[in-house]
Amino acid sequence: MFHLDESKRPVPFGIISPRTKITSLDQLRKGDHLMEESSLGYWHHFIVEKVRPNFASIIHKTGDFDTGFRSLGESDLTRKAEVTRTRFVLEPSKVVYRVEYPVDFQDNVHSQVIFSPKEVVQRARKRLGERNYNAFTSNCEHFCTDCKVGKAKSYQVNDVLWTLGRLIFVALQGILGGIMFIVVSATGFVAQTSFLLAGHAVGVLIGLIQDALWIAYVIFMADLAKRKGHVTPEDAEKIKAKRVTPIVIGFMGGVGGAVFGYYYIPVTAFGSVIAAVIGNFLCQFLGLLVGRWLSTLLK
Repeated sequence: MFHLDESKRPVPFGIISPRTKITSLDQLRKGDHLMEESSLGYWHHFIVEKVRPNFASIIHKTGDFDTGFRSLGESDLTRKAEVTRTRFVLEPSKVVYRVEYPVDFQDNVHSQVIFSPKEVVQRARKRLGERNYNAFTSNCEHFCTDCKVGKAKSYQVNDVLWTLGRLIFVALQGILGGIMFIVVSATGFVAQTSFLLAGHAVGVLIGLIQDALWIAYVIFMADLAKRKGHVTPEDAEKIKAKRVTPIVIGFMGGVGGAVFGYYYIPVTAFGSVIAAVIGNFLCQFLGLLVGRWLSTLLK
């Protein structure tokens, strides 16, 4: 059984919160911040209002179940989800964790005071019926951290931004590569097949080194969080799956795109460059979905 080591400082990894796996309702406490993994690999967060023998009453910001159908006809995207009260039953197939807030964790929530369980529940109840949903600034995780410490934060948003940053970096690489080919084409060297292939070989080598460094960083930080006692070994592997998979599939897509463009896009030099960027970008997005799916298999 994994137990949180509260004597160690949190790891500011893009970011991983200290957590404890929940396998029984007996572990739950009033005011707990829980997170449940969905079949798509993302986490839904909620606050425990009270614990009963066979279920727990929870308060959360959600567009699922009873509020989901009503939200389908809502044109205002900020009102797609609602803070509501529902019953939570812990089934064997569910992957649920309690997000911990040890004293030294306050540095990661901007030194905000951690409210008492009674205050957490009161803060959650006051927001029942609220529908100002925004995936990046007011999602279910923002709601829970605000109830716990008065500061809305979402580690899942950080994870998404990390991925978007990778995709933007790939796009910028493509733009830079295009500019370089434009400059070189003025010299006439680009017409030489050997020069073009050499340029692609260098590009593949640079991309390989770059992605290897990204992968090494992800693995190092996930393992560091595991050693610090802030995530379970299973969580560390899920983090690796979610973040390494897009990098690997993206690299393969970039190489495959370059080959396809070289032979099948009739634009001298630029065909392979454009196809490499598009292939990398699309495959990184595909890798994001595949990585989340793989993480759900690591129970």
